[in-house]
Amino acid sequence: MKSHGSSLAKDLKLLINNSVYSDLKIVCEDNETLYGCRAILAARSEVLDKLLFNGMKESKQNEIKFPEIKSCAMKIILEFLYTDEVNYTAFTPNNIIDTFHAADYFQLPDLQDQLVEYVKKELNGGNNNQVLAPELLSNAVRKMSASAENDLIKLLTEHVALISLDTVKYGELSFQGLQCLLSQTFTTKEPFATPEYTVFRYTVIQAAKHVSDEASYLFEKRLPALSKIDEAHRFDDDQSKYEEIRETITEILSSILPYIDLRRIDVNVLADIIEPLGIIPVNVLLDTYRFQAKEKRSLAPIRGTPLYKWDLQWDIRARGINLVLRDENHIVESPKSGQSGHHNIRANKMISGEGIYEWDVTIEETCTYAWVGVCTERGLDYSLFAGQQSCAWVLGSSGKCYHNNIGTNYVAEFGNGTNITVHLNMTDKTIAFSINGIRYPNVSAWKNLPSKLYPVASLNPPGRIRIG
Repeated sequence: MKSHGSSLAKDLKLLINNSVYSDLKIVCEDNETLYGCRAILAARSEVLDKLLFNGMKESKQNEIKFPEIKSCAMKIILEFLYTDEVNYTAFTPNNIIDTFHAADYFQLPDLQDQLVEYVKKELNGGNNNQVLAPELLSNAVRKMSASAENDLIKLLTEHVALISLDTVKYGELSFQGLQCLLSQTFTTKEPFATPEYTVFRYTVIQAAKHVSDEASYLFEKRLPALSKIDEAHRFDDDQSKYEEIRETITEILSSILPYIDLRRIDVNVLADIIEPLGIIPVNVLLDTYRFQAKEKRSLAPIRGTPLYKWDLQWDIRARGINLVLRDENHIVESPKSGQSGHHNIRANKMISGEGIYEWDVTIEETCTYAWVGVCTERGLDYSLFAGQQSCAWVLGSSGKCYHNNIGTNYVAEFGNGTNITVHLNMTDKTIAFSINGIRYPNVSAWKNLPSKLYPVASLNPPGRIRIG
């Protein structure tokens, strides 16, 4: 066992929250008392320096209180102040927000930057982003308010914007978190995944759930999901029950309605579904109708740069002759006999129009090598490796990208079970890939992609690739 003096970092860790070596008690929000050394704390934080050596009562007492900082966050702050290190394994969705708030209070920008980078890696590197990002944003807004402006709120807002709200359970994103999301993205040019009608529907039902389950039920019936909006709807409930809660919902919505752009909702949906609800002020509806009448159109249905998540199938009519389709055309397989070299297959939908289009592909069984990417509407030879052709752009399990027989290194080699997300930006005409949840930059060699493209795969025996 090494004695004291062998490591400065280890010796300083012995001082953290140690009542023997400390001359200051720190009382936190949850009334837990921690211990610190005045000199070290003051030397590491200007805020603490002013608090502890300003000649006021705090500088004369051996106790200081922080009624808005929890002990779990203060322990991490102390570790950083003493050692310049952070134990990230101790983080949870709750205490990381508290720690960031405490780092902001003590004006520790280096620690704030480290926390933002940690959260970014967590959101980019796992499959729980759809739950984690809304939860963290809700916690951040609860702790720092919906109007707070900092890099963490910005990061969380960007990630929640990439999730279609109709897939987020009510309660996973708080009403205050939703308000933060909508206010910070109202005029955004960044990617956004949710059509404005769905934003409106999600917001109204979220507000109704604050009143009662019955209230949310009444509004769910009156606001059909976008996929069912053309179906006929009947309301068998007592209209008087609806009227009892309508004014309450209107009041709850008043703070968030300015951040919902009704001009992006089809005029017939406004007139037939939204206006009869009686929860939108008449002047707001009139302004929307005037805009649409004057412009003879609605705005684009999604704010910012539209983000489209596609559920695709392989096209049985556009494939190499030896490729076999399974599982309702979601799987393409290259049989172990009867084929030499790579054959290609195209998906069943063409991509055109501005926005970001994303789809998922799984390499269920790789080969030498399995490739995924995009191709043009015409010109693809289905019996020749796609990467050799001028009309295709593909990433292979070798980790290389190929177009027109020119290869470039992109990621490390990957194998069976790898999940790939293709990010095709038809506004900027660029493409990027995520591998097992980790997103990589745009492929720098591929610029000015064509305006009409199809998802494509290229494989040889014994390859098997799932789409969607």
